[in-house]
Amino acid sequence: MSSPMRHLNLFFREYGHHAPTLVILHGLLGSSQNWQRAAKALAATCRVLVVDQRNHGSSPHTDTHALRDLREDIKHFFDQQRLTQAYLLGHSMGGMAAMEFAFHYPERLAGLIIEDIAPRPYQSSSSDILRLLSAIDLDTVTTREQVEALLARDLKSARTRQFLLTNLVRRENGTLAWKANLPVLQVAQPEFAGYEPPLAARHAGKTLFLGGELSEYHLDHDHDLILRHFPHSELVMIPGAGHWIHFEALEAFTAAVQKFIVTP
Repeated sequence: MSSPMRHLNLFFREYGHHAPTLVILHGLLGSSQNWQRAAKALAATCRVLVVDQRNHGSSPHTDTHALRDLREDIKHFFDQQRLTQAYLLGHSMGGMAAMEFAFHYPERLAGLIIEDIAPRPYQSSSSDILRLLSAIDLDTVTTREQVEALLARDLKSARTRQFLLTNLVRRENGTLAWKANLPVLQVAQPEFAGYEPPLAARHAGKTLFLGGELSEYHLDHDHDLILRHFPHSELVMIPGAGHWIHFEALEAFTAAVQKFIVTP
């Protein structure tokens, strides 16, 4: 018999006050901090709540990080915020959690937005990145620049390095630490890499998938699969954007989300 789930009080940032409410879930090694520009832009249309998911940002660390955990964390967050219904936007790992929430709690959604992830397994570099971060001995470095130099040996993309370094914090005693719970995320990664909903899993509600034209995830190749699980969904490919559409093509991303929210 499984033990009851522990409900977490997730950290979140709030922007705007217009109805309706949009809840945003970041991707792996992201946080609400990475969403500030996009959230401020979207706040012109709606109230925006950007959550730090468990084991990330300023939210609690736990010993598990299963998709079921993330799904139920969202349910608890909706209950805490007294959100009978809201829009839910998830990027990458957050998109998987949002899809699972939609399959289990469709009545809580006014609309679903999935950024650059399809309901299928992926061979991604996430496990390699988690191993790379975990291998850095933070006791031997004193500056952010030293950590970036170590990352640069294996990661050529300066943008990716800067994104990962948003997880680096300085403790009160002056030493450096990772905000993300790397050991638990490493254990959990195979489930996310192998994510595949049951064939019968369907969400019939209003749904928008946003894909980056330059992303390695190629959502346009999976349109039939997306429609199988989300029959009333629309797929919009954003020109010139990679995996981080909300960062790389902010105006186009904001326009697509706002259009989806204001269109009946």
